[in-house]
Amino acid sequence: MKGKLRPVGSPVPFPRIRERQELPWAALYHTEFMCSGTEALSLAVAIAIHRHSQVSTPEVIVPAYGCPDLVSAIIAQGGKPVLVDLVPNGPHMNDIGVREAMTPSTVAVVGVGFLGIPERLEELSGICREHNLLLIEDSAQCFPPASASKPHADLVVLSFGRGKPINLMGGGALLVRTDLAGQAEEAVAQYPVSVLKVGMAWLIKRLVFNLLMRRLPYYVLERMPFLGIGETKFHRLDTISCLDLPESVLQAGLRDFQRRPLIHQRYDTELAGLEAWGWKCLASDRSEMSRNDPQQPVPLLRYPVLAPSKDMRDRALVVLNSEGIGASAFYGRALSQIEGVEALLDSAEYPVASDFAARLFTLPTHEGVTARDVARVTETLWSLSTPD
Repeated sequence: MKGKLRPVGSPVPFPRIRERQELPWAALYHTEFMCSGTEALSLAVAIAIHRHSQVSTPEVIVPAYGCPDLVSAIIAQGGKPVLVDLVPNGPHMNDIGVREAMTPSTVAVVGVGFLGIPERLEELSGICREHNLLLIEDSAQCFPPASASKPHADLVVLSFGRGKPINLMGGGALLVRTDLAGQAEEAVAQYPVSVLKVGMAWLIKRLVFNLLMRRLPYYVLERMPFLGIGETKFHRLDTISCLDLPESVLQAGLRDFQRRPLIHQRYDTELAGLEAWGWKCLASDRSEMSRNDPQQPVPLLRYPVLAPSKDMRDRALVVLNSEGIGASAFYGRALSQIEGVEALLDSAEYPVASDFAARLFTLPTHEGVTARDVARVTETLWSLSTPD
């Protein structure tokens, strides 16, 4: 097959005025649409800081492996990010580390969902209640948010950018638990409102965007180094705006998400025996967490795998990408090691997050993945595990 399978991302759906379905969180949370998920997170931080206005240098706890936009959102509000290492072989924050990181200046904890695997929000919620802190669920990579059925989080962040579960070419949302909506009004009112217009310019942008996601165009784009496709970079958040998002656009995104195939289940089946050779398919953690969840299974944003070693991970990436599979190291390093971020943090080491970053790679799970692609991935990983 010519070209290359993109690592992540679904086409932008065409907005049509049809039946309206209620938002999954409507009974529990008030929704504020923002111009990006990062801006939604920054608004959540602003609300947490406002609740602790006596704190001169407010601190916000985040995981030591994550997107640098976590840091951007916090420092945009004058806050200080405080990193906590992970549990071994998983994307979740160490709850003991969370407790140890708390100080009188802590105002919030951000529990970050990982590629469709939610954080352990119930545990984090208990810790936050003990210390009168807000719990923010960053669900930019998970949909629907875990708090939609069990409202453990006070605030929930969604993102509608490219490479997210619902791709609207931008935008985001902050969900504010209904009992806190009044406290959020002042923070929301200080920001201007941008209007998303679904006109000819937007429709043309959508067509071009969707075209470039196909295998051959993506193959060409990836080889243009000035575009920096797939690179993880730190960008400061300079402006924050609310968003007037047409309902038809969001409804189209919801319908499109519900129709996607569960590609991760194919990987689950084909890669099941690899753990005997030191690999770890992190989707199994998600299955354990959702066993008692009444919701139907939903797609993973990407399929995350931990290799037995960094060397094995790097070899897998080389072979898979040469075969036209968009495998990715994702962020590639711990948050504290990303250029531009380290200067904003206290000097510290996060050995578990660093090991996680060194061994992690992700496989595509979008609707463009075929049975042949999954077979190619399976053959490659098994051949690396059982060399002749």
